[in-house]
Amino acid sequence: MAYWLVSMASEVRTISPAVGVDLRDRLRRYAFVAAFVSSVGQLVSIFVAHTALAAACVGLVASRERIRVPPIATPLVGFVSWTLLSLAFSDDPAAGWPQVRKLLVFLTLPVVFSLFRTMSQVQRLLEALFVAMLASSITALGQFAWKAGEAYASGQSFYYSYVGRRITGFFSHWMTFSQVLMLVALILASYLLFSQKQRWRGRGVWVGVGAVFGMVLLLSYTRSTWAAALAGGAYLVWHWKPRLLWIAPIGFVLLMGIAPEPVRQRLKSVGEPDSYSNRLLMWQTGVRMVEAHPWFGVGPERVRERFDDFQPAGAGERPPGYYAHLHNVVIHYAAERGIPATMFILWFLLTVFRDHASAARGQIRAVHRLSWLPHGVAAATVGLLVAGLFDQSLGDSEILGAYLVSVALGYRIIALGKQEHAG
Repeated sequence: MAYWLVSMASEVRTISPAVGVDLRDRLRRYAFVAAFVSSVGQLVSIFVAHTALAAACVGLVASRERIRVPPIATPLVGFVSWTLLSLAFSDDPAAGWPQVRKLLVFLTLPVVFSLFRTMSQVQRLLEALFVAMLASSITALGQFAWKAGEAYASGQSFYYSYVGRRITGFFSHWMTFSQVLMLVALILASYLLFSQKQRWRGRGVWVGVGAVFGMVLLLSYTRSTWAAALAGGAYLVWHWKPRLLWIAPIGFVLLMGIAPEPVRQRLKSVGEPDSYSNRLLMWQTGVRMVEAHPWFGVGPERVRERFDDFQPAGAGERPPGYYAHLHNVVIHYAAERGIPATMFILWFLLTVFRDHASAARGQIRAVHRLSWLPHGVAAATVGLLVAGLFDQSLGDSEILGAYLVSVALGYRIIALGKQEHAG
C-alpha cells in the first residue's frame, strides 16, 4: 500500500499552490490520505476503515475545503431522516443506536467524492482496491485448502462440513466476503471488457487477478452471490457483446458437466425446501410487520425481538437460521423502518444505476482511461440489488462501505467526463 500512498501524496501536492505552508492545505492532504486508507480498509479491517473515515471527515471539515456531494443527496437524506423518525417511534429507541452509528458509513460518499478529484487519484485507488481484494482472496484460498484437508482427514463429507463454515478472507462472515468480492470483481470485469488496452498498464496481470476472483467466488459456495455476479456479468456482456448472452445457457451446461461434485450439489440444493424454508418464514413475518406498521416499521434493531409477535400462526418450530434481519433488503427496511425508508433506498440505488448506465453510453466516453468505470458501478448495483433479494446486504457496513466508495469514484469520473466534454 506504501506505493499508492506515496503516489497519492505526490498527486495532491501537484494541485496545491501552497504546500507545506498553508495549514488548510496540509489538513486537506491528511484528509485525503485518511480517505484513501479508509477506502482500502473497507476490504481489510472495518476498524481501520471507520477510524480513518472519522479522521478524513475531521480533516475535510477543518480544512474548510468545499464538501461536494454527488447528485443523489435527496434519497440519501430521505433514508437517513426516515430512519431517525422510525427510531423516534420505536418501542425501544435505545436498541436502535447501532443503526444510527451505521448511518455514518454514508459519509464515505461525500468524503471520497470531495477529495478524489483527478483521474490519476481514482485510478490508483482502484488499483489498491483490486490488490487488497486479491490479498483477501488468496487468504480465502488458503482457508479453503485448510478446510478441505480437515474434512478429508476426518472422513467427513466435505460439502456438509464446509457449507456451515465457508471461506471469509479478511472478513468475519462468508456472506460479507463473497458480496464485497462480487462488487470488486464486477468493477474489474468492466475494466477488462471496456478499457482501451493501451491505456492501463499491466493488463495481463489484471486478467490473472480477475481469474482468481472468479475462482474464489465459485469456491464461496454462496448461491445468492453467484446469482448476483451472473446478473451483473450479464449486464456487462449485454453492453459488450450481446450475442454472447445467447450461448450463456450452453456455457452453464458445460460448467455443470465439469464442475466438482460439491459445486453441483450446492446448485442442486436450491430446489431443496430445507435450504429456503427459513427465508420464507422471515419474509412472511416481515410482511405481517409491514401490514401492522407501514409508516415507521417496528423500529431499528427490533426485528429479532418482535419476530414472535408477527410470526404466522401455525408456523411451528423455526427452521435453523439467522433471524436478526429478514434476508431481503426491501422487506427488511419496510418492516424495520417503514415503507418510505424502502422507497428512499430503492430510489438511491436505481438513480445510481441510471446515472452510470446512461453516462457509460454518453459523454463519459470523452474520459479515456476510466470511461469503463460507470459500467462497472452499474453492474455492481445490479449485483447488489439481486443479492439484496436474499440478504440484508446494505445492513453490512463492509458491503455498504465498499459500494459507496465505488459510487463516489464513479460519479467523479462522470463529473470529469462532463467537464472534458464541455471543454
